[in-house]
Amino acid sequence: MMAVLKGVGILAAALLLIMLVSFWAAGRARPVLDEAARAALTAQGAAYSFIEIEGGTVHYRLEGPADAPLVVLVHGFSTPSFVWNDYFKPLTEAGYRVLAYDNFGRGLSDRPRAVYDAELLDRQLAGLLDALKIDRRVDLVGYSMGGAIATIFTARHTDRVRSLTLIAPAGLGVALSDGADTLKRPLMGDWIVRLFGTRLFYSAAAEEAKSAPNPGAFLEGFNRQLEYRGYGDALLSTMRHYPLAASEASFADVGRSQVPVLVIWGEADQTVPYVYSTRLMELMPEAQLRSYPAAGHNITFAQPELVSGLIKDFLRVQDVKVTSAGAGGKPRGPLARLEPRQCGSCAHDAPDGETGIEPPSN
Repeated sequence: MMAVLKGVGILAAALLLIMLVSFWAAGRARPVLDEAARAALTAQGAAYSFIEIEGGTVHYRLEGPADAPLVVLVHGFSTPSFVWNDYFKPLTEAGYRVLAYDNFGRGLSDRPRAVYDAELLDRQLAGLLDALKIDRRVDLVGYSMGGAIATIFTARHTDRVRSLTLIAPAGLGVALSDGADTLKRPLMGDWIVRLFGTRLFYSAAAEEAKSAPNPGAFLEGFNRQLEYRGYGDALLSTMRHYPLAASEASFADVGRSQVPVLVIWGEADQTVPYVYSTRLMELMPEAQLRSYPAAGHNITFAQPELVSGLIKDFLRVQDVKVTSAGAGGKPRGPLARLEPRQCGSCAHDAPDGETGIEPPSN
């Protein structure tokens, strides 16, 4: 019996050693996203601009007239800022300055060894605006987890936000995948993500890419962030520490503020289910809700013309409020006659009674 137990112990120790070595090796199999890598990416035309803030280097894209109202676009959990590529032209042509950036751990921004919680990503956004010397209120747009980031930022820095647009926002609840609980477990989750994360993340992105206007460009942009060390670790830390389903207090704070809110949601969303819109409207009763029965969570990149059009209409009202009679001026324009909580099929947003959206391809 002792010999059997000894053999089992040796086998277990060997297995543990193999797991530790494979974990260590997988963590170093990819290069670090450092200054040399950023210079190469910039030379290849694969990056826009970089800026150093407290916590690390941030990759960002900033375009449009310097004196125009600034629209800040915040991406979601795993897909970085290229998800906003089709928004720059319509928004800048409409007279806005547009800023999109990669959250820490994603895209081409740094992957700091930190806890990826609300405080980290809130400090990043505040630090980025400070570093860029943005000294006026901005129009925040947040998609998915970016919606939670934008809402928390607005609640904490209300004086820096002119308006808030939320697209399928996390923060009140998300649909967890079958393996989410396993990944959240210490050691086991870390080992799985280190060794198999790239395959898992790519598989999910490939499915999303099917509904993108340019699937090849979508996957190319997504894969670029996988080439560098730290992406999987950042996502895992986010799963464990970010309040993706526990940000009610921030939504309520914004609901009690004077910040105008537009909410855009696909009723077929299986990632951040549309059912959470009911709670959102309870917390933000003055928000304007636009919902589309045929749209899923991919509405941002699957239908950029539709979503950017809604954003432009909403922002024009904010422009009128400021220029007509000060901040409290009576709004005019296409959204002025809309009642709070307007949702449903939103057929009123499209000509001839159409919904204005084609069913997603996936």
